[in-house]
Amino acid sequence: MSDALRILHGEFGRVALVLVDKPMAAHAHRVCHIIFKVGGGAIEFGIRERQHRLDARTVLLVNACEPHFYEQKPLSPPATLLALYLEPDWLRKVDRRFSLSAHPRFFGRPGCAVEGRIARIRDELLDMLAVMESPSAKIVEETIVALIAEITAKAQPSAYLSACELMGGFAFDARIRHCIELMQYTGGITVDFDEIARSANLSRPHFFHLFRKQTGVTPATFATMLRMEASIARVSSSDAPLMDVGLQMGFESPGNFTRFFVAQQGVTPSQYRRKVELVSPTSR
Repeated sequence: MSDALRILHGEFGRVALVLVDKPMAAHAHRVCHIIFKVGGGAIEFGIRERQHRLDARTVLLVNACEPHFYEQKPLSPPATLLALYLEPDWLRKVDRRFSLSAHPRFFGRPGCAVEGRIARIRDELLDMLAVMESPSAKIVEETIVALIAEITAKAQPSAYLSACELMGGFAFDARIRHCIELMQYTGGITVDFDEIARSANLSRPHFFHLFRKQTGVTPATFATMLRMEASIARVSSSDAPLMDVGLQMGFESPGNFTRFFVAQQGVTPSQYRRKVELVSPTSR
C-alpha cells in the first residue's frame, strides 16, 4: 500500500510527499498538478493517451481536469514523489501571470527538465517537508510562486494564452457553466445528470458531448473530482470520525469510502489524516 509521508494543506492547495508502490487508475484533478520523483524506482505516467517516464531529471506537469494515471515496472522498488496540487483561484490571485491556470493548456507540454532554479526550488520544498516544525504560509506560498514562474517560463504556450486573455480568458459555454455550478452546489454527491441536462435545456447526449468538449472530461469524472475535493477538505479539517465523513460524502459503508479515496489519492483516509498539516494564512 502506498503511504503519505507528509502533506501541507493551505489556501494554495496541497504539497505532499508520498511513497507509492502500486499503480493508480486514470483520474483527474480540478487543480494544477506538478510531480517530481525524488527517490526510488522508475514510474511511467500516462497523461490522456500518451506515456511519459518520470525520473529525477524531469518534472511532470498536468493541467487542471487532465486525466492521468501511473504505472510501476514489475518488481521495481517504491517511488517517492513530491506532488503539488495548486488551486487555480489562488494562483490567479497571487500573480496575474497565472490568471489562466485553470485553462486546459496552461502547461503547454507535459514536462520539462529539472535543472538550475527549478532544481533548487524543488530542494527547498523537500527541506520544508523534512523538518518537524510546520513552515509558515508565507514561505510556502512564496516558494510555490517562484516554482510556477520558472516552470511556466519553460512550458507555457505564452502567445496562445496571451491571445486567450485578450479575448476575455477561457470561459465555458453558458449552459456548461450553469451545469458546473449545479454540480459544485452538491459537491459531486448524488448527481442526477438527466436533471442537470434538462435544467440547461440540453438532451442527455448533447449535454455529455458538450461538457466533454468544453472541459476535457466527462460529467461523471468532473463529479468525482468535486467529491474527492470535498472528501479531502473534510478529512483534513474535521475531527469527525471517518465513518461519519464517508456517510456525509454519500458512501453507504466505510469500506466504499476507503476504496474511493485510495483509487483517487493512493492512500487511505486515515493515512491522509495522520500526515496532513493545515498551513494557515494567519501564520504569515
